[in-house]
Amino acid sequence: MKKKGALTLLSVLVLVVFALLAIGSAEDEEPEAVEETPEEEPADEEEELEEAGETFAVGETVKMGDLSFTLNSARWDTGDEFMQPEPGEKWLVLDCTIENLGEDSSSLSSLLMFSLYDEEHYSRDLNIFADAKGSLDGELGPGRTMRGEIAFDVEEEQSKWEFIFEPNVFGFGQAIYEITEDEVE
Repeated sequence: MKKKGALTLLSVLVLVVFALLAIGSAEDEEPEAVEETPEEEPADEEEELEEAGETFAVGETVKMGDLSFTLNSARWDTGDEFMQPEPGEKWLVLDCTIENLGEDSSSLSSLLMFSLYDEEHYSRDLNIFADAKGSLDGELGPGRTMRGEIAFDVEEEQSKWEFIFEPNVFGFGQAIYEITEDEVE
């Protein structure tokens, strides 16, 4: 019984630490779309970044505060001989890249910064059993890039989702990506 209480206390402490790390800056900023430019062509200085308030598509890059975020792709994972999705469900795996454009380190937490909603607006659970490359958790230093995959349980009959990136739970907004079944490999 003491072990269970200690584990509960430890879990609460870990959540509090992540919440405090996520507080960061309290500035109100909206997500901005970032236009990709080929490396061989210099970027046009007069180009303005698109205003937020829109939804984004797979492959688009969004700048929020000091972080640049890209949802690279989406794929299905069927599991392996030991772990498979529950009957009526499948695993949606999202490949993401985060770049720290600022001068300070940023703490990243997939549990706190990412969520997925189905077409009926129900939140979907993170899945730790899917075959995902890398992780989107940890400290990201200035000028550094992190790439990883995050998986969610989704119902088989669903065909559209909203993936939300919220880099600062108490701060400046969300970037919402629309994903359709056609875009999933």
